Amino acid sequence: MLQILESELRITEPEPTAGLAPSHSPPDVRYAPGLGVARGLGWFGIILGLGELLAPRAIADITGVRRLGLLQLYGLREIVTGLGVLSDDQPGGWMWARVGGDALDLAALASAWADGNDEQRTRAAVATAAVLGVTALDLVCALKLSAAEALEG
Repeated sequence: MLQILESELRITEPEPTAGLAPSHSPPDVRYAPGLGVARGLGWFGIILGLGELLAPRAIADITGVRRLGLLQLYGLREIVTGLGVLSDDQPGGWMWARVGGDALDLAALASAWADGNDEQRTRAAVATAAVLGVTALDLVCALKLSAAEALEG
């Protein structure tokens, strides 16, 4: 049976890292709080964008927004920001673009609610609740990634 003495497990001299790393462990430049969620939101944006671009009538029926051309433009925006989030090592800026896009989505939903009949208002209200949830995730990720990028800066 192999026995390891406790003194053999302790590190007596840390290995210094190259560069300006604040610790004696190798820096993990790929880690940033919120990065995994941001990548998921990037994929979500691409999938949603494809739906808006290729099937705007279906999205209009779900959301109450009747401007098909606008939905298609918003679909392109979702695809571009999704690709940006997935392709950038520091996607904080792309997450802020998603937050701005969420504001546009909320404005379109408010317009649909104001101009719609009872059924469209109900659909717009449900879609607004969903967009607000995604907006909260986008905002939290944007804040975390921006803070992490500022520390690296």
